[in-house]
Amino acid sequence: MFQLPPPKDDGLYIPTVGQHSKAKHYFLTRYIDAFTTAMKDKWGELHYIDLFAGAGIEKLRDSKELNWGSPMIAAQARFPFNRLHLCEKSKRKFDALKSRIQEKHPNPQVLHGDANIGIHEIVSDIGQNSLSLAFLDPYGLHLAYETLRSLSAVRTDLIIFFPDHLDALRNWEHNYLDNPNSNLDRCLGPGADWRSLLDKTPAEYRAERLRNLYVSQLKAHSGYSYFEYERISHKKHPLYILILCGRHKLAAELWRKIAEKKPDGQRTFPFD
Repeated sequence: MFQLPPPKDDGLYIPTVGQHSKAKHYFLTRYIDAFTTAMKDKWGELHYIDLFAGAGIEKLRDSKELNWGSPMIAAQARFPFNRLHLCEKSKRKFDALKSRIQEKHPNPQVLHGDANIGIHEIVSDIGQNSLSLAFLDPYGLHLAYETLRSLSAVRTDLIIFFPDHLDALRNWEHNYLDNPNSNLDRCLGPGADWRSLLDKTPAEYRAERLRNLYVSQLKAHSGYSYFEYERISHKKHPLYILILCGRHKLAAELWRKIAEKKPDGQRTFPFD
């Protein structure tokens, strides 16, 4: 596995995150390496899109370990992306990211603001003879379905952070049920009748049914046909699921291969 040297404290802002973030970035690092290795000679350009980019370095809450954030992982890929497209809403994180990323990659597009608005500027900067990888890692249900529709205008594999346990299942009854313009509605998109689905589904099956609903929306409206999943938990408590979305079966094959080895070193062997 391709490994990056660990980051050092550079005096810029470093946010503190949960220990689970390390596992998430483990899979991202492996997929970026597989993606750029497989595609480097097949497309005119390779692009990386990160709509909730963070500060570039983060500190794990439990261990105090410093780790690279997703945009800095992409910036140091063994086979470089031609262009990085990054967006961050927090001004403090944006300022730190902009300083860090410019030392690792030439001429990145770094936007400050709401990713659901900035997506249009990003998509317009990507040529047709290109393939992109988008890492979509919001802090909750903040990735609008219409943003995914906008991304579908360019050839893009997606890795989506879907916060089923962290947000959707924790808040649906008290915060989202009576709000027709809730974060869950904006996330799942038009025609997703999640209210009746969750109401009639036993609690132990709700995460799976909600995921299936989200995937059915992506199939129907965004043109994705191949999906793979990785559950991220902390101390055996499920938190969220990473969803790999591709238009070609090669994306799913790459994900299955890199996901065979887990962050703890154990291996799983997928069955057809």
